Amino acid sequence: MFATIIYYLLSASAVLFYGIGINKSISHDDSFSSSFLTCFKSVFAASSTTSVSYLLINWLLVPVNLTELFPFVATLIFILFSTLTEIFIGVGIRQSPIDFSIPLLSVFLALFEGISLGSAVIISATSIVSFYLMVLVFHCVRQRVSFYTVEGGLKIYCVFLLCLAVVMIAICGVNVSWFNLYLGGGAK
Repeated sequence: MFATIIYYLLSASAVLFYGIGINKSISHDDSFSSSFLTCFKSVFAASSTTSVSYLLINWLLVPVNLTELFPFVATLIFILFSTLTEIFIGVGIRQSPIDFSIPLLSVFLALFEGISLGSAVIISATSIVSFYLMVLVFHCVRQRVSFYTVEGGLKIYCVFLLCLAVVMIAICGVNVSWFNLYLGGGAK
């Protein structure tokens, strides 16, 4: 499980390589406490949706050969859990599109790539955490660049794309095969 967390958090980040939430990163400009609560809500809704959807897909849809309907089933379950989470946790926080798109896309990613219930839940939660880590990195880069640029200089979207390119080159440029071998138990 630790290898799955590291893999989806760092070396195959859902934000960088799957594109989940890239367009939402620029519009995400909340305080740290609000972002933390939104991250908690997203992780809770996505983990709950992934677990219930995984079980329903394996118990109901697979035996009758209707696995093509799993995005529809997962979306309905996500709407239910998102509404319940908003009722119990979301007091005082404005509803944003991030609360819907990022967790739902991470649920789809987890259901596609999860080989068990535990790995699917870990993948969905790690994908959301990687998004919020990327938002934190982008916020730091934005604050740093604001010291050196004038108002009519580089637009923030260009800075964000440059930041993404540098991070992706750094991740892809480093050979992480030794890391995967070590986490998988091959190097003792």
